[in-house]
Amino acid sequence: MYELFLTASVKKDDFEIACAILQGLTWMQARQNVHRILYFAGQPQPRGLPNQRCFRQSPALPLWNELGKQLGRSSYVLQLAYEVFRETDFGTGRAIDLNAVPGTLRWTDLPDPLRDTLVIQRKKIEILDQPNLVTVMADNGHSFKNELIQEAFTFVRENVEFVFSRMYHLPEPSPGRPATALPAWSDLRPVDPAQKWVLNVKLNVAEDNQPDKLQKGNKELLAVKEELDKLFDFKILDRRVLDTRIAPPQILPPR
Repeated sequence: MYELFLTASVKKDDFEIACAILQGLTWMQARQNVHRILYFAGQPQPRGLPNQRCFRQSPALPLWNELGKQLGRSSYVLQLAYEVFRETDFGTGRAIDLNAVPGTLRWTDLPDPLRDTLVIQRKKIEILDQPNLVTVMADNGHSFKNELIQEAFTFVRENVEFVFSRMYHLPEPSPGRPATALPAWSDLRPVDPAQKWVLNVKLNVAEDNQPDKLQKGNKELLAVKEELDKLFDFKILDRRVLDTRIAPPQILPPR
């Protein structure tokens, strides 16, 4: 699968009006989600996923096999995403066993080297609703690097998603392992001191071996860009900022 997306930033003070604009555009209220995002780095020498004991019986085995092929050609930083809730998961002191709750494994490749284009396109694999993901990482030599909290508001129109997101540091990161419990929401530290929101306008192309469908997706996003051009300043990103090989990805808001 390929994901294609545009990127803009929205100032904190402009966020409510930006949401109102997209609410009118999509005829829906925003879907709000909060996720724990854990980053695990592979070994310097790629080795795929040699230990399959935790997912050998998974219905998503074809996706696991495809991921193993990608990790066999290069080491990447993988994301484990777990949905959490402000009312019940923050500041309670309750220990969380991440292996006991389902999460989503995310892998994204270095974006395609298209020059001077607003639309970023990159291959991705998402494996949804999987238990024991932390154990899978340990079994296959991936080491914990970092943990962030992602807050997102999503609007959808047909096959296009409009996602506002921003990231937070934990006040006291746990070296070498994920935090056993989450702090109070008010104790989180924004990654961007200005607390800007990143807007991604994105769509997925399942048939990633069909260039005509990728081209159609690009045209569709550029049409959305023209529709919103006077409201949001979409930027060309350096694809190296989105490089997930070896080093953890840079969490930088677009300027």
